[in-house]
Amino acid sequence: LREPFSTSYRELGQLATQLMRIFALGLGLDEHHFDTSVDKHISRLRVRNYPAQSETPVPGQIRAGAHSDYGSLTILATEDKPGGLQVFNAAGEWVDVPIVPDCFIINIGDLMARWTNDAWVSTLHRVVNPPADAGAASRRLSVVFFHNPNYDAEIRCIPTCTGDAPKYPATTSGEHLRTLFVATQNA
Repeated sequence: LREPFSTSYRELGQLATQLMRIFALGLGLDEHHFDTSVDKHISRLRVRNYPAQSETPVPGQIRAGAHSDYGSLTILATEDKPGGLQVFNAAGEWVDVPIVPDCFIINIGDLMARWTNDAWVSTLHRVVNPPADAGAASRRLSVVFFHNPNYDAEIRCIPTCTGDAPKYPATTSGEHLRTLFVATQNA
């Protein structure tokens, strides 16, 4: 599977660059503002298998707990199966993410939130269990591209989002990821 996954990684990296250009325009910046921060990105491609459940989950149990992604953005391709991705909306409710055929789901990550001083918030999301009677139809496969800027890319509040003052100190993509990985290992 090396060749199809390598090709997917390269193609999703190009899509992420295009999305970052769209983001720049949406933030009132030059289209190429982020180009030098993502031209040697340190992204990850993961395939997640959520098998059909042979046992009923414990009440309140979920497949993946509430979290946000570390990088700038996440590109997700998944199947329309029972149970699945939910996001926490501005009204404080968990809502199902609709799966549109032949479309990607794009989540804003922590580093984009830092770049925008939380004008664009990182997407809090989780994966819930399918209904108990879903059986084999509940198996879900997701392809996830976690886009992370270049290791040495400076993450500092962009000029169009400073507001009163930046909420976060400047960092680099690599330092941000290293700090989170160490915190996760020590938890």
